[in-house]
Amino acid sequence: MFEISVRPELNDQPALKKIPDSVLIINYIKKSGNKAMRAGLKDLESGTRVLDISRKYIDARHGKVSINFRFDFITQEQKEEREKEILSRAMSCKDMFDEDREYIRPVVVGTGPAGLFAALILAKYGLRPVVLERGPEMEQRIRDTEAYKQGKSDIKPYSNIQFGEGGAGTFSDGKLYSGVSSGLKEYVLRSLIMHGAPSDILYDAHPHIGTDRLRKVVTGVREDMISLGGEVRFNTTFLGYKAEKGCLKSITVEDACGTHEIQCCRLILAIGHSSRDTFRALNRLGLEMQSKPFSVGVRIEHLRRLIDSSQYGFDSSYSPDITPSIYKLSCDTVTGRKLYTFCMCPGGEVVAAQSDGRSVCTNGMSLRARDNVNSNSALLVPVDSNDYGNDVLDGIRFQEKLEHLAFIAGGNSGRAPSVRYGDLIEGRKTKEFGKVKPSYLPGVEKGDLSEVFPDEILDTIRDGVSRMGKKIKGFDDPDAVLTAVEARSSSPVRIMRDPETLQSTNVKGIFPCGEGAGYAGGIMSSCIDGIKCANKLAFSLQGS
Repeated sequence: MFEISVRPELNDQPALKKIPDSVLIINYIKKSGNKAMRAGLKDLESGTRVLDISRKYIDARHGKVSINFRFDFITQEQKEEREKEILSRAMSCKDMFDEDREYIRPVVVGTGPAGLFAALILAKYGLRPVVLERGPEMEQRIRDTEAYKQGKSDIKPYSNIQFGEGGAGTFSDGKLYSGVSSGLKEYVLRSLIMHGAPSDILYDAHPHIGTDRLRKVVTGVREDMISLGGEVRFNTTFLGYKAEKGCLKSITVEDACGTHEIQCCRLILAIGHSSRDTFRALNRLGLEMQSKPFSVGVRIEHLRRLIDSSQYGFDSSYSPDITPSIYKLSCDTVTGRKLYTFCMCPGGEVVAAQSDGRSVCTNGMSLRARDNVNSNSALLVPVDSNDYGNDVLDGIRFQEKLEHLAFIAGGNSGRAPSVRYGDLIEGRKTKEFGKVKPSYLPGVEKGDLSEVFPDEILDTIRDGVSRMGKKIKGFDDPDAVLTAVEARSSSPVRIMRDPETLQSTNVKGIFPCGEGAGYAGGIMSSCIDGIKCANKLAFSLQGS
């Protein structure tokens, strides 16, 4: 195993194209006197070995920026053996099925990361899953979302940034960094690459796909699952279930033909964190759920070059081999509450994440290039039952209240209320934006955030941004833009499940799954939870 540190090049004008990591490594070796590395390069050129990069990270400490790589030269046989071992981790029930037996097809609700990977694994077992998605397929979803952004149509309740093929994760930059410790991580990454993701996600310390590339990956996973016998029913809404003696018997759905019942004894509920009507229906049916803490706040935008310069000492657009700077910040504040950043999108945009015509909700996204003028992230304040009440659905009601207040503060038009940080500090309404222009579409209204948030949350944001400015120079720039409201960073409820079987604690055969059910927080952890639920479902069929 070799480790090298490469200094990035700087141009006198913005770079048109990034240099591939393999080229950076090879160029370094050619200039190096390291005999072992040069011998490995000869094997690479002769085709007897392949370059295997296992780690890449940018070190910007001490005023010097370097790109660090860890890599080796391995044989093709070693590479294939590793891939077989990774596949075996993902399919723990591989040799348990009777090929001559026909099982009742399992149903998966939702095509977000959790639902897609659950369905893919079930299809690989030959179980021919039926996947229900309330929204349309990717192409229609993109058209509807773009039309809303450009002000050409009203928001479509089931075809927007929250709903449609791929779920909310599709419009999020495709960030794959996760603190979850799991042997399934590499399987997820390799599977994403197989379906069109860039290969550097396998070793980058902060991997991302980019919203533009992720859309193609999602449709690739769907097509693969269908080729293995699965089925996707778009524009089909899950309404509820029927159980007998604590066991699932059927589900009710609504589609273009009306409402009807489907026989079902195994159901993966990967409904996403914004399926509020589904949460309410499940609560009425008596499925065990509980309220859980979550966070609310705003999106903050800075000039990308300001964040780059603060972190690197230069604008990343002038380097052909370095990516825009990212950050992750948290601090305690004078209110006694924490403020933290989440879902940071370098060179990205703030997007409309509401799913009805009387709310405003924001999220962030970036394309693969991450080359937009602004960088943004969520600024979040944790909230719990002390803020909104003890009923299982009170967190949802709190989200809805804030999103509706943001709609009103935005002029009852779908425009988002937005302020300069300097004006927020001074307690005045923004009259003009400075060097940072809001990226939110269909547009912003120079609003008053005190009309949206309780005083304590707004005071936490005011004080926290000031403290974060001591960690990243310019973070507290008076021209930084804050746009409300960010309220869907995680699910406000948890659907209870047995920690061993992963089935509902009171309805056998239902597998609550992913971020919406309260068991994941991001694309990677959702994919992993989907795989785990698929394996537990497969195992539950043995002897049934």
